Amino acid sequence: MERRVISVLHHSLPMINGKLAEEDGQGWHFRSAKALRTLGEYTVEAVRPSGGKYCLVKIIDDVPLILTPTARLSPSGRLWKWDEVSPALVKYVVHKALREEYVPYIHEYRALNSELIIRSLIDRPLILQHHGARPPTRRLGLSPIDMIKEVSKLKRESLLKKVKGVIFVVNIREKEYLEDILGVDAEVVFRTMAVDFDRLKPPSPEEKERIREELKMPKDAVVVASYMGVFGEEAGYIKGARLAPLIWRWLRDRYGDKAAMVVTGVSGRSLELYRRLGITAYPYLPHAEFIKIVKASDVYILPATPGYYGGPGVAVMEAMALGKPVVASTFLEMPRETMPSIGAVAAPYINTERDLAIFLRKLEYVIDNINDYDPWHIRSEAYKVFSWHSFVKDFNRALSKL
Repeated sequence: MERRVISVLHHSLPMINGKLAEEDGQGWHFRSAKALRTLGEYTVEAVRPSGGKYCLVKIIDDVPLILTPTARLSPSGRLWKWDEVSPALVKYVVHKALREEYVPYIHEYRALNSELIIRSLIDRPLILQHHGARPPTRRLGLSPIDMIKEVSKLKRESLLKKVKGVIFVVNIREKEYLEDILGVDAEVVFRTMAVDFDRLKPPSPEEKERIREELKMPKDAVVVASYMGVFGEEAGYIKGARLAPLIWRWLRDRYGDKAAMVVTGVSGRSLELYRRLGITAYPYLPHAEFIKIVKASDVYILPATPGYYGGPGVAVMEAMALGKPVVASTFLEMPRETMPSIGAVAAPYINTERDLAIFLRKLEYVIDNINDYDPWHIRSEAYKVFSWHSFVKDFNRALSKL
């Protein structure tokens, strides 16, 4: 039987160097659709709002991409998290589901366009994908408009209770919320997005040395790398940006010139401060440049605060695909049975000095035993969880239950 999936992103994407974001491989709706086509032999389409009044249909890497006309809500009408709505998107997805038996795979279900699709197809099998949106919280003392927004969020949550199908989540906090607090009928499965292991492989010693020379990194030091940037309304401190100077001071005290630290994705005063302190700091970089930095490093860290809700993190997956041991608070988001068996060091979320001390002890252990970590072994264990092949296997199982 032919397996048909339409992968839906609820918002538009900016152009990248004059090209559609999907032509640069961006957008989880597109990446997942491509994986399902190439690895799972699905018939797929990827669809999202165009961001303007135009409609566009284009084939990219053998995946049909449909961009639908978008309207911007007036300020007084912004009662949802997002301010763009596309009735054409809803109509198209509903048509594909009802007339052509496509299964909608909806990315990020706490958004206006997603809600409209789910509401229209509530009696049909759906697969929903969480990307890091937090559940709504009941708050007191809100303005009238904020109260309306909160009511809207709660209505959306009640809709999730009626979904028939499977909900993929990227952290166990969301899984517990959906199952234990909201009490959804759908099956809730821990399933992150994935990274392309075919393009991410541990560097040879010669390649690593060459990149270090190119980037003017110390040849013999242990290099600790991190990406501390975030998107949207979130602030960099949730990924530990404010902790970088403290971690750097500890590295210098413990290892002296035998340690170096590289932080990417920072800007403004943080960028200036880090550089004054001796941290090698970069703003947002093209993906290929970031990958070079991780290749040249020895350890990757993600010292997140409790406010982070995005699962293990894409950069964490990429670092492990490159064979790097990773010390990350976000491994606590994973069910124990899904964690890679080597190279994944779970540390606490950092909210107190004690949390930071525990994080640093775990980092110290990794640095002191760095030669015991086999990059290819790290990669092979991470592959079982973070590769597109593992994603397609989990998607196959989910689809078989619909």
